[in-house]
Amino acid sequence: MVEKSFEPLIAAFCCNWCAYAGADLAGTSRFEYPTNVRIIRVMCTGRVDSTFMLLALRLGADGVLVSGCHPGDCHYLRGNYMMERRLGYVKRIIELLGMEPERLRLEWISAGEGEKFSALIRDLVGTIKKIGPNPLKNGGIEAEYLMRKMDASIEALKSQRLRWVLGISQVGIKIDEARYKAVVDSIMHDEIERYMMILAMKEKGPLTVKEMSQITKLTPTQVMRHIIALRASGMIKEVGEREHQYTYAATV
Repeated sequence: MVEKSFEPLIAAFCCNWCAYAGADLAGTSRFEYPTNVRIIRVMCTGRVDSTFMLLALRLGADGVLVSGCHPGDCHYLRGNYMMERRLGYVKRIIELLGMEPERLRLEWISAGEGEKFSALIRDLVGTIKKIGPNPLKNGGIEAEYLMRKMDASIEALKSQRLRWVLGISQVGIKIDEARYKAVVDSIMHDEIERYMMILAMKEKGPLTVKEMSQITKLTPTQVMRHIIALRASGMIKEVGEREHQYTYAATV
């Protein structure tokens, strides 16, 4: 059971033209809301990279808010639509990490909606209090493994392969949504698992299949499948042997 004294930390990425102005209006109008939020002003929600949201959680935020102009009112035409699309996939990654997708929220706030902004913060703080603290703060083996997987997810989102496939949904190309989501889900799984392996090799040096399996909690078969792909792309290389097994090292 979560202690009553728990006060969540909320990282809020707010659009300069609308949500940030709405937050400013909430202050000047003396609309009360919890002090749990830390506002980060951005020119457009479309500027909020997927990695920013995961980094906020990685650095200790219990929840993340992204807030900008209402659909159709974006100063950069399509920035908020792009953010809406992007956020769905970040929520999926959060689910893959075993965290609650409710920790991440997207809301539209105009410059004149100061009262709505204050109500939103109260509601979000209440939601996070019910969910509980960021599990990365718990310590122990499980938190360490989750942190390793979070780091791998951030690196995966930086990868050219995943950026390319996610970008397809934002350039107006007609796609089969169900098939597209299945492909994205498969690639996200693969990239996160591969970067878990790469980060383990960077941290501990050359590793065998068995050692990578123990660190990443992937089966030896899964590890071997990723090794084949990573060697083909030049991201890892075979560097020697240990206990009658080949050892591999990261090259990136």
